[in-house]
Amino acid sequence: MKNLNYILIFFLILSSCSNFEEKKPLNDLFSQDYIRFQSENEIGIIDLDSTTNFLDLREKMGELTCLGKVSGLKFELNETRYHITGFSDCPTSGETGCYFRRNHLTIRNDSLIIGYGKEKEKKPINYLKTELNNIIEKPHNFKYNENKVKPALIHFYVEDNYPISTTINVLKEIAEQFSALNSKNDSDFFEYNILFVGYDISSIPPPPPPIPNEFNMD
Repeated sequence: MKNLNYILIFFLILSSCSNFEEKKPLNDLFSQDYIRFQSENEIGIIDLDSTTNFLDLREKMGELTCLGKVSGLKFELNETRYHITGFSDCPTSGETGCYFRRNHLTIRNDSLIIGYGKEKEKKPINYLKTELNNIIEKPHNFKYNENKVKPALIHFYVEDNYPISTTINVLKEIAEQFSALNSKNDSDFFEYNILFVGYDISSIPPPPPPIPNEFNMD
């Protein structure tokens, strides 16, 4: 009986000691414009743990857009606290954004969509690193006379039946891959914005080829 008591006391001491161990502090990763929008009081914070799926998140983002606010998306994963800006249309506004001179990327659910039409391919989200490297290898994807890549516009759509964890994992990959590229170069070497959309933009067929001008025909 004495031995049993000693064993119980030993485990109680171990348990008490573990409670005094300090928790490992979380790392913070910010998207490039998060702090700027926050300092200008132009951001509204959404904790992704308070959302159920992509639709729920997009509705909350739309409300902030109607108030003239950028959405600041916050979540924790693997000992890192992420702070990412996102954009979504205001449902009561008829305005549409113009996004020229951009490197466009399309993400559906947890997949990166490459190409259009018959050449369209679906890649896992961890292929993003390869695709970003493919973009920066081509000179025409850079700003004129600058060692900076044209900003990326990421069209992001997730179907309603996917949990919010799908959205979180995709955002994590986006933030980490762009952060890794910019840490090797200037902090604004490759800027990006994430546009949260309510439809699969990759399913829209590309525009038809232009009709030849009869005066230019051989």
